[in-house]
Amino acid sequence: MITLYKQASNGKLLYAEYWIEEDQIVEHIGEVGTVGTTTRMDFPASFSDEDEFKVDFLNRYSDQGYKQASEDDGYMLIIQYPMKSLTGSKRDLWLKDKASEALTSELGWKGLGIVDGHDMGQTANPVTQYALNIYCFVMDETLGIQAVKRVLRETRLDYTKIKIASGDLKIDGDYILKYSAKNNQELYV
Repeated sequence: MITLYKQASNGKLLYAEYWIEEDQIVEHIGEVGTVGTTTRMDFPASFSDEDEFKVDFLNRYSDQGYKQASEDDGYMLIIQYPMKSLTGSKRDLWLKDKASEALTSELGWKGLGIVDGHDMGQTANPVTQYALNIYCFVMDETLGIQAVKRVLRETRLDYTKIKIASGDLKIDGDYILKYSAKNNQELYV
């Protein structure tokens, strides 16, 4: 999968991406935060292989001002769930998989970003505390947080227990707590 972004003259961030699925090329374009439009064509069609299509895709969208995000673009979100033990329960492991799956779909289909991994274990809190952290790279912090909150609430994936923190990749600073389902305003990773 290749995803490109472009800042439009009206200030909106646009995306264009493609992937290959079941002998078809899927192109997905739109405004970040929206589902956008999808077109499919048989693969390889008029292209000899994926590399040839990739070159064509990059040329078409680069000419329109799209480019790949750099490592410094965007934000890293941490979605944190509390756990009761170091290794987590069966429920924690299920939650990790189901939340990651729901977030992957929501962020991907809206051009917002990707799930970039997870960890489970003891936090840096001086008081023994355990957590499941799911990391999401997003291009728009506000839209990313809104999407995370919405999809976890709608899929009933322990939304009432989460904390969401954000780190701006341009400044490589600390994570800042942006949302807590409970009144606890402390975040330890």
